[in-house]
Amino acid sequence: MAPWFEQAERRLNMVPWTIPPNLNNEVLRTGATKLGISSAVIPRNVKGCWNLGSCGLGCPTNAKQSMLVTSIPAALNAGARLFYQTRAHKLDIQNGQVKGLLCVPIRLNGDKVSDQTMRVVAKHYVVAGGAINSPALLRRSDAPDPHGLLGARTFLHPVSFSAGIFDERIEGWQGAPQSLYSDHFVHDAPLQGPIGFKVEAAPLHPGMASILMGGHGQRLMTRFQQYPHTQMMLSLMRDGFHPESVGGKVRMHLDGSAVLDYPLTDYVLDGFRRSLLAMAEIQFAAGAKVVRPFHEQSDDYSTWAAAKAAIAAFDMKPLLTGAGSAHVMGGCGMASTEALGVVRPDGVHLASRQPVGARRLGLPDQHRRQPAVVDLWHDQPAGHPTGQAAEWQGRGAGLNSTLITAP
Repeated sequence: MAPWFEQAERRLNMVPWTIPPNLNNEVLRTGATKLGISSAVIPRNVKGCWNLGSCGLGCPTNAKQSMLVTSIPAALNAGARLFYQTRAHKLDIQNGQVKGLLCVPIRLNGDKVSDQTMRVVAKHYVVAGGAINSPALLRRSDAPDPHGLLGARTFLHPVSFSAGIFDERIEGWQGAPQSLYSDHFVHDAPLQGPIGFKVEAAPLHPGMASILMGGHGQRLMTRFQQYPHTQMMLSLMRDGFHPESVGGKVRMHLDGSAVLDYPLTDYVLDGFRRSLLAMAEIQFAAGAKVVRPFHEQSDDYSTWAAAKAAIAAFDMKPLLTGAGSAHVMGGCGMASTEALGVVRPDGVHLASRQPVGARRLGLPDQHRRQPAVVDLWHDQPAGHPTGQAAEWQGRGAGLNSTLITAP
């Protein structure tokens, strides 16, 4: 896969970030260095970045090399047609051959406008709906799935969080949201041992901060008064490499929309506990006066010893343990035979021999770009939009509701 990663990174101008990190990220490097933990710079897909920090909300200067300014214009310049507010609903598969694609019109909020359909006929069909909606589209299409693998082994890099309160102003909403990381706890974890995790700084805009600070009402308002002085770390679990980490399963609602059932197992939650310990120690080493792990049983801790004892006593259970999802992967596993996966390494659908596999349909990989993060709660839909998704949990909007066909 290395040549294909390199090609994509050249196209998106993914290069190491040379501007000094904001304090939200620098805390990670400072604390890690004091503890002898390695850290490095995250490559970023930008051109002429103004270092404003609003990447996750939409780049106001188009410096972020998203599909909006790269692949979509390139496709249009090459003669492609783009249908917006259009959802890919079902592939018409006859005798193992894709004969067409049925599409439905939708509003910006994803609601279907009418029962009218549009039929698209093309030489090739590329499914690029992400790891949740790609298998959902194939399920709605009754695509061959002789071994029940479609939608299985869907991975999320489940995320834990820890807040640190400092005397100095951190102002985590300013500057590149994520520019440093540490793989120390990935490289230090054997594949067959406890789950490994990557440590980063978490983007800290008000909406996300209002969730990650924990609490509600007066308690949350009091914590928000510390917002300018708050630093937030996150840890991404390396799921999918252990028998006790088999990921989730994409299932279908009665209306044909997708839902991901991802159980937070004891194995994964053990990684959450160890990551909360690691992040708290790093934050205290960097000078935090208070550390607050993201857990319903958490309080504010003013010493590493107090935090360590409290985290060790947490009930690591779903809904008590604060969790997020960083990257949605899998769903249409890549393999050499249909007994092991859904698509071949070249993206061709194994059971029908149709070239329908693409983008994030294969094996889990550590992220090589700045991620978007959303909330994950046990047994509820979770994920984030990536690329030109034909649908997102049945309610695509914006670029996630586009369909591009070549003439």
